[in-house]
Amino acid sequence: MKKILPKLVMVFMTVTIIIGCSVTHSVNTKSTQELAKDLKGISGSVENVKFTFTRPNLLITVDVTENPGNDAVESILSKVKTFATVDSMNEIARSVKWKLEISEIRLVINGGKGDQAGRRVYFARYFKTYDASDNSEENIDGYKTWFEEAEESSFK
Repeated sequence: MKKILPKLVMVFMTVTIIIGCSVTHSVNTKSTQELAKDLKGISGSVENVKFTFTRPNLLITVDVTENPGNDAVESILSKVKTFATVDSMNEIARSVKWKLEISEIRLVINGGKGDQAGRRVYFARYFKTYDASDNSEENIDGYKTWFEEAEESSFK
């Protein structure tokens, strides 16, 4: 028992630290409110726009009532790309008391219901590599390059 107790305490402390670092914050800044309004203006089918921050990433979720066409998806992505500047991300980071760069912005577009449900996922990163300690100009992308997550992306 004397050998097990220190290990259990260590496991408990580790789990507590991990859970404590994964707090999700709703984000509501002037710029996120403006983006939500712009996104809802694209189509009447845009039902909900939500911004959440879980260290060190920002998630933008756009729910639409029906599967959007490619034009609507491109319009949503274009507005998010315009929004995703280093200055905007720093404003969001400050609003949730995060003192580092937001590592990744993830855009999830959920559309349709039932058998017609689909989803598209896009993301951009501050750093080009996973080495956040490398602040060299060669390693900073500043959310300029966007990728589509093909495995999850689909609309029927």
